[in-house]
Amino acid sequence: MFDRIKKLQSHLVELGVARNVLALPASETLPHEDYTSDDKAANIAFTEVVVEEEIVSVSRDLFSDGYYDQAVLEAFKAVDNFVRGKSGYSGKPGTPMMENVFSPNKPKLVWSGRKNVSKKSKNNEQVGYMGLFAGAMMGIRNPLAHETGWVEDSDVALELLVFAQHLMRKAKSCHPPVYPRRKQ
Repeated sequence: MFDRIKKLQSHLVELGVARNVLALPASETLPHEDYTSDDKAANIAFTEVVVEEEIVSVSRDLFSDGYYDQAVLEAFKAVDNFVRGKSGYSGKPGTPMMENVFSPNKPKLVWSGRKNVSKKSKNNEQVGYMGLFAGAMMGIRNPLAHETGWVEDSDVALELLVFAQHLMRKAKSCHPPVYPRRKQ
């Protein structure tokens, strides 16, 4: 079945209907190498710890084929796309979007009600996670999009994928802010 899908994808690329082959970076689209025992251990670890569907779907095949740079890049692009979709933000992606969407001043998405006495600690969460999301785009996603050989080790790739998974889970748990109604 997968072979038929890969052939269809390749045919679509040849016809110019698609730019590249998606989701099945296996033997026909990327060279496949034999796994060493370290590769098998890394793949087992990936399966056990990377479970968020949006991250798994874009990175599992790339990771298992040893394309760590691309696996991590796709995971952080998935976070970026998820936040864009959830927030409705239409400006520049990446760091500027994360700073806008999670801004402590007029956020588009928050994690708390931001309406009680401990507002300062809730603001700390907002500022802190805004920094994590924005920093991940600037310090991880951007270098991976412009450089090769940035992540060559399966352990580093796995750490970064788990971080992307954490950000995805945080993004899933946020919501638009609820502002108190003005008294009339």
